[in-house]
Amino acid sequence: MKKDFFWVLLMLFCFTGAVTSCSEDSSDDDNEYENWQERNDAYFASIRANALDSIRQAKTLYGNSWTDHCNWRTYLSYSLDSTIANNSTDSIYVEILRKGTGSGCPLSTDSCRIYYRGRLIPSATYPEGNIFDHTGQFTTFDLIFNSKTAVPTLMRPTSAVKGFGTALQNMHIGDLWKVYIPYALGYSTSNTTTIPAYSTLIFEIELIAYYRSGSNVPSWN
Repeated sequence: MKKDFFWVLLMLFCFTGAVTSCSEDSSDDDNEYENWQERNDAYFASIRANALDSIRQAKTLYGNSWTDHCNWRTYLSYSLDSTIANNSTDSIYVEILRKGTGSGCPLSTDSCRIYYRGRLIPSATYPEGNIFDHTGQFTTFDLIFNSKTAVPTLMRPTSAVKGFGTALQNMHIGDLWKVYIPYALGYSTSNTTTIPAYSTLIFEIELIAYYRSGSNVPSWN
């Protein structure tokens, strides 16, 4: 009888420990995304302010040649009318990491061959932002965007979220951009399996090639 009582106590102890562990894990996850909308609003606002300030200074100093001296750009979502007033979250903000030499830009119906990596905003657990998607098998920047180790994907601009599609339609072959997308042009108020609602999306994207609708798309070697 005492032996049975001992085993009952042991099982209760293990069960309590398991529940406590799950509770702690849940708490950690909750803390990771605590005040998530407010944090994303503040983060995107800071990126926007920095980009606009850099552009403003470059225009003041260099006039019409400001683009030669500033790596920041802003693009209104392709789905919106530029002739009407727009909100601050109707545009993406781009930091040019490398300028390509290609001419022309993809159309919305084109197939784009790209490398990319997507992250959330920095957090306590992920100081550089949690990586939620990427091309190829590697997650590090140097390997994702290295032609010897990278594996591209094909994508139409309209098959991605509006912010991503907007970036693609303004890129030239060889461009490598860091793109900041407000959640209004991302997944908005919806959760995905890897992305919480109200998430600012940060993408590094390199445009390798693009193909007009109906044209032959060569296989990747």
